[in-house]
Amino acid sequence: MALVISDRVKETTTTTGTGTYSLGGAVTGFETFTANLSNSDTTYYCCTDGTDFEVGLGTFTSSGTTLARTTVISSSNSNNAVSWSSGTRTLFCTLPATKTIVLDASGNASVGGTVTATGTSVFTNLDISGDVDIDGTLEADAITVNGTALNTVIAGVTVTNATNAVNSTHVNVADNENANEENLITFIEDASATGNVGLESDGDFSYNPSTGTVSATIFKGNIDAVDGDFDGTLEADAITLNGTAITATATLSTGISNTNVAQFTTGVADDDFLRVAGTVIEGRSAAEVLSDIGGQASLTFGISNTNAVKVDSASVADDEYARFTANGLEGRSASEVASDIGAATVDDATALAIALG
Repeated sequence: MALVISDRVKETTTTTGTGTYSLGGAVTGFETFTANLSNSDTTYYCCTDGTDFEVGLGTFTSSGTTLARTTVISSSNSNNAVSWSSGTRTLFCTLPATKTIVLDASGNASVGGTVTATGTSVFTNLDISGDVDIDGTLEADAITVNGTALNTVIAGVTVTNATNAVNSTHVNVADNENANEENLITFIEDASATGNVGLESDGDFSYNPSTGTVSATIFKGNIDAVDGDFDGTLEADAITLNGTAITATATLSTGISNTNVAQFTTGVADDDFLRVAGTVIEGRSAAEVLSDIGGQASLTFGISNTNAVKVDSASVADDEYARFTANGLEGRSASEVASDIGAATVDDATALAIALG
């Protein structure tokens, strides 16, 4: 169904009342509705007997050649359908005044409905105060938003009413997870969390997708992590291990000293000896200790302030005297002591006994 307006279409009708018009043939010098309209087409019409009139939108039916009074626009019956009495009238295509676009005294035209153009529309200056719905491609040499060039607006991320995929709340994101580069991490400016805000970045805050490393000058706040790898200095007001506070600060360095703390390694069992190895303490069995020192401990014999004295337990009995030798202490009986000090008188022996206790 289409709206069709044709020139010099006029027929007669003898329809009475307010029903559908029956078409009676073309007036001399004019054409029929059938020759210009298809079935179900609509057209603007006027019916008059020279006194009364009716203007409206009619729907044409090719079978029976009728024109229904779809909408009455104006009439001599207070803009209602005219109830025709008997007689012959003329019915023709027309263009109602309310359906035309005319220029006012200033050359301006006003359109209350929708304007549809099937071809190319050319405007030297187009000012639209309402919404624009474009189903196809919009091409323009330059576009401004509130007087600001569109590229400047987009660069400043100030577009707030855009509904496309890239607008004030969306940006294009590329997958670059394997690149060995420092990507700056963006954040919103100031302390605002919502609204029309800008994006900022700082060269000291970055992420390397190749190594999975986040870099920053200082990390502040609560850090809850399974594993931690610090390449620099870790400074904390308080540190706990399994909920227990560490109250002293240990400085770790290579080697063992009074100020360094050694680390015990695995493999230390009961009755093992401990050996310092670099920055750790490891367990050594008796056999391993003998192997470490060459199979036999080398002892320095002789008596001095710095040498240990070996007591020959096999030759020392209760109530015996001990005599220093080059190799240690040996047991001596009273008679042996007397022999050791040479011939002695009883008085000498008594004196010796007293002296030796």
